[in-house]
Amino acid sequence: CTIDVHARDVVVKSKILRSLNKTYANLKCKPMWVDINPNAVTTFELFGFINPATREWKDVLFSTVMRDLSNLTNDNPKWIMLNGDIDPMWIESLNTVMDDNKVLMLASNERVPLTPSMRLMFEISHVKAATPAAVSRAGILYVNPSDLGWNPLSDLAEFIEVASAGLS
Repeated sequence: CTIDVHARDVVVKSKILRSLNKTYANLKCKPMWVDINPNAVTTFELFGFINPATREWKDVLFSTVMRDLSNLTNDNPKWIMLNGDIDPMWIESLNTVMDDNKVLMLASNERVPLTPSMRLMFEISHVKAATPAAVSRAGILYVNPSDLGWNPLSDLAEFIEVASAGLS
């Protein structure tokens, strides 16, 4: 349910993910992709919080996105892309989403399920700050810079085009 795309080059990671998106589109699936930079906001702004003065729950970025995608009834792929290196402060809040429970547990006691068509994806440059729990719960695609030539991903895009034409 979780995929880490790990490479130093941002262009390579983005190209791989766009190729995956195009593959699904060629198969007549309409993937929905929501991109979030979790390092651009605080953990409270990412997952929500209870206002100590009013005791009211404040729903914010990740919790809103996950709930909205969870409520969609179609079976098309739904991806929450966390684009930015892993920070121990927010990755711990995703442990219950990434384990067998596949549920986001909010401080409001709400439980938001990760449906079978939903995936968490992390676009990262390293796993230095990732906890062992996070690493063990994710599939990691590592792109070694020494394996890349001048334009390796144009070959991938061409392959997808040819393969998709054969499926039609």
